Amino acid sequence: MSIKLIATDLDGTLMAPDHLTVTKRTYDALKSSHDKGIRLAVATGRSMVLIDNVISQVPFVDYIIYSNGACVYDKNEEKIIHADLIPYEKAKEIVEYFLGEKVFFEIYANGRTCYQLKTESLFQNMNLPQKFIDEATKTMDGYESLLDFMAKDGKGIEKITFYGVYEKKLENISAKLKEFGLDVCSSLPGTVEATSPTANKGSAVLGICKNMGIGADEVMAFGDAENDCPMLDFAKYSFAMENGTDECKSHAKFITSSNGEDGVAKAVEKYAL
Repeated sequence: MSIKLIATDLDGTLMAPDHLTVTKRTYDALKSSHDKGIRLAVATGRSMVLIDNVISQVPFVDYIIYSNGACVYDKNEEKIIHADLIPYEKAKEIVEYFLGEKVFFEIYANGRTCYQLKTESLFQNMNLPQKFIDEATKTMDGYESLLDFMAKDGKGIEKITFYGVYEKKLENISAKLKEFGLDVCSSLPGTVEATSPTANKGSAVLGICKNMGIGADEVMAFGDAENDCPMLDFAKYSFAMENGTDECKSHAKFITSSNGEDGVAKAVEKYAL
């Protein structure tokens, strides 16, 4: 097996169940593979600003795929090498609509998470560790008028995410986002995430491969949720975590141990070292 790129999801995959920690075994396996010349990409639904804690633990990361593939940052070159945004006019229409609904949502723009002030009471925790929620809250930017912020920025948005939505409400939000022509998925139970129809982790990894001059047969990928499926479909050596969803497992060629049992490290040790 000739691996030249490892692409891994964060929450539920690379990170321990606390969503904050990279274990020593996982660090050691990835560092050893990197020392062999294998590049490392992290691929997440998080915004860029919420990845600092990860990079501080795994500083040799080469590429950062964030906002579910809407953007790719080349850490070595210190520049964005791929961006696939929801255009401003479309984003404005979407945000105007959902500000009229009783639901908490964020937009991701310029690598940051932004929300409308006074909607915090609508947020519902989806069984995430409180410490992680506290860390995430520190990175969020609240605006008196989200629409005014968007108008001044004028660049479009990377992603829109809804929290604490289940059953009929989840179905209705998903259907409406699809009506707007967006790609809709989820990374955690109770969330709905939407990007440009062509933005996903798979297309982002493809872009990195083109940049590196390699093919899908030289890529190892790891994930646990619906938003990881395009990346797992693309990579020849794709691994779903034991704690992953059934849908995710159906898109992977292999199953590895859970994120609580160093599943990424075990697969890297066995197949890449």
